[in-house]
Amino acid sequence: MTGLWWTGIAAAALNLMSVSAKAESDAGTVDVPQEFNGPTIYVCPDGKYQSGCTAEDVERAVRIDQDMLTGLESQCLYRSEARCYPMAFGSIMSVEQGRPLTWQHMALFPKDGPRVEMLVIAEGAGALDWTILAARQTDGWFAPPALVENSKDLMLLHAPGRRAGSGAGNADILLSRHDQGWTSFDVNDLLDEAAALLPDGFSQGGGVQFDFREMFAAVPVKRASDGGCCATGGIMFIDFDMPRGNWMEVASIRFEETQPIKTHRSRPSRAMPD
Repeated sequence: MTGLWWTGIAAAALNLMSVSAKAESDAGTVDVPQEFNGPTIYVCPDGKYQSGCTAEDVERAVRIDQDMLTGLESQCLYRSEARCYPMAFGSIMSVEQGRPLTWQHMALFPKDGPRVEMLVIAEGAGALDWTILAARQTDGWFAPPALVENSKDLMLLHAPGRRAGSGAGNADILLSRHDQGWTSFDVNDLLDEAAALLPDGFSQGGGVQFDFREMFAAVPVKRASDGGCCATGGIMFIDFDMPRGNWMEVASIRFEETQPIKTHRSRPSRAMPD
């Protein structure tokens, strides 16, 4: 069984902290912050395409002020010199723990690069009491976030996302809220762990559809000879497990290999007698 160390979100701060954990407490091991490979940054606050800014720079450029709730349809939360247009926004008010959630989906047009989409998700209520839970960008697309689990023990928020290109890699946002605060999971780490269990000569394809209500995913599998756009190897079925709110793991996989169909050469037709 494989596991994914967690990334914690500081509930009292207005920025996202990427933390991976294991450390000491009075009882033994406690959590120690550790950096991990974060999401790709495409458009920086200076309006340029991949000009060298960090995830922290992007998070600091997300501003929430008193007019936020009344201006989501016309003003981007991400303050960048790139042109920015809100595409969609919404709120999730009925939450079993914590504060209501608000999100904004934006289109960014950098000065020197292609169009990029961005999704900001925040928790808060009132004029200034807000926590930025996610400020992600992709050169593909995002779908609106939804609560797939909403209980007093666990909330699980999922926003599907894709990267551009023929491989259509995943850019999903997956967050959990539990008794220790918020956790951000990297779905690509989970996919990598599952793909490591495939037989030699096979690898994970792109564009994975997750069903976190059922803790399940069906993943296209590529052969070594496949191109970037096509997966002909079969399907890998993944079952996930969450033994606790800040931990998600690959519980099992099942691989069904695609078997090529043998074709038969047609026999030549015989001439009919006159």
